[in-house]
Amino acid sequence: MRGKNKALSDGRTAVKVRVDDRPDPWIVAVTAALVVCGLIFVFDTSYFFSVHNYGDGYRVVAKHVISILIGAAAMRVMARCPSEWLERRAAWVLGASLAALALTAIPGVATCANGACRWISLAGVFNFQPAEVAKVGFVIFTAAWLTRHADRLRNVAYGLLPICALVGLIGVLLLLQPDFGTAVLVGALAIALMFLAGVPTWQLAGVASVGMAGAFFLIKMSPYRVRRFVCFLDPSADPLGVCWQLRQALMAFGSGQLTGQGLGASTQKSGWLPEAHTDFIFSVIGEETGLVGAAVVFIGFAVLAVRGFRVAHRHPDMFGQMLAAGITLVIVMQAMLNMGVILGLLPTKGIGLPYISYGGSSVMVFLASTGLLMALSRELRER
Repeated sequence: MRGKNKALSDGRTAVKVRVDDRPDPWIVAVTAALVVCGLIFVFDTSYFFSVHNYGDGYRVVAKHVISILIGAAAMRVMARCPSEWLERRAAWVLGASLAALALTAIPGVATCANGACRWISLAGVFNFQPAEVAKVGFVIFTAAWLTRHADRLRNVAYGLLPICALVGLIGVLLLLQPDFGTAVLVGALAIALMFLAGVPTWQLAGVASVGMAGAFFLIKMSPYRVRRFVCFLDPSADPLGVCWQLRQALMAFGSGQLTGQGLGASTQKSGWLPEAHTDFIFSVIGEETGLVGAAVVFIGFAVLAVRGFRVAHRHPDMFGQMLAAGITLVIVMQAMLNMGVILGLLPTKGIGLPYISYGGSSVMVFLASTGLLMALSRELRER
């Protein structure tokens, strides 16, 4: 272990920090466990889907393995990324994220599926989802902006308005896809980060009220979103239509009871539950491993939350604190949204479970983001 004094971007010198070759072992161990859990259940839930759609039961899991390997390589690189280097390039990271996100709005460029155009095809081999990168790019830039203007955040011109304008831009690009769930997640992230940075609570309360009113307006203007909201209130409203997916998810999770039906014994994954290997994989975890298995997954994300916020609390400079908190919030909030949908606590949204759901872009970006969290854990205060 060796100590050093860090020169910050505004000329200040931070307290002495340690740079350890070993990142937080809890973050490493829990991430590895969740990835292994995802690999097992992606194979478990995708075999029937792969045979039916591709005539090859291993095609989906093979692509998932490739995504994990690429993500692990990115995580290893990011785990060595100094926070001050990233802070200086935050605007470039955001710009690249927005440019990629804007490509999904160009007809003929975006790849569409199930009425949504959220992907960009890379050489016809891999579909990349820019929204996954945009979430992290937003966190990095917001952390840098709030750090740079830390002493002026009570002034709406430096705190509230710039971040809200950025959220609005990202929200418009996401809604054009459409991806309402990620737009809501970005808005929630913005409010949480501004709160942690010290933006006055009364300002955030006003913005949150406007945001909730806007969300309900967007729901009301979309008949499909209205039907999904009705299903959230009453899953029996349209059991063979829009409510089918939620009802099957609740049936799958409920049938697992305490200890589950056994690994591989799910019946819902065999064509009854749509998106069993992606957005609704947690319901199959509940069906096959019961409340015990689902609780273990939940505890895994809880441990990540505790260790991630510990890194944020102990990091020597504000940018590292905000970045660690932001990355932790991205992971945990998305996990809670996904689990909330599965359990019928939130309206159905197309948001996957971090590290576990199938999705190449998601797995790679979350692993790379975890690498940043590991890098920040190597810069903690010397105690």
